[in-house]
Amino acid sequence: MSTVSVTIDYSNGAQKHFSSVPWNEGLTILGGIEACAKIPPGITITFGSDRSGHAIGLVIDGIGRGDAEGDWAVWVNAKPFADRHRTETSFGFNPGEREKNLLKSCDHILVKRSQ
Repeated sequence: MSTVSVTIDYSNGAQKHFSSVPWNEGLTILGGIEACAKIPPGITITFGSDRSGHAIGLVIDGIGRGDAEGDWAVWVNAKPFADRHRTETSFGFNPGEREKNLLKSCDHILVKRSQ
C-alpha cells in the first residue's frame, strides 16, 4: 500500500506524527491532512471554503488560523507550500492549482503552528 506521512507540529514541543496515511491518485495536501482524523490518536480539523474553493479558516485540534495561538504553515518534502489549499468540492478548479496541491506516494507534509 502506498502512503504519505504527516507531522502536526504545535510549536510548543508537542507533535503528532502519522507515518502511514493511505495515498491514492489525486490525493491533495488538504486531503492528506484530513485523513489524519481517522488514524488514532487522530486530529480534529475544520475549515471553510471561499467561493473559488480555497480552504480558509483552518483549525486543527482547536487551534485556529489567525487566532492568538498562531497560523498554520505547511511544507511538503521540506519545501514551504505558499499556494492556497484547494478543497475537493471546489468549482471552477484551476488545473494549475490542482496540480500544485497533489501529493505523490511517500511525500511528507509538515503542518506547523507559526507565531
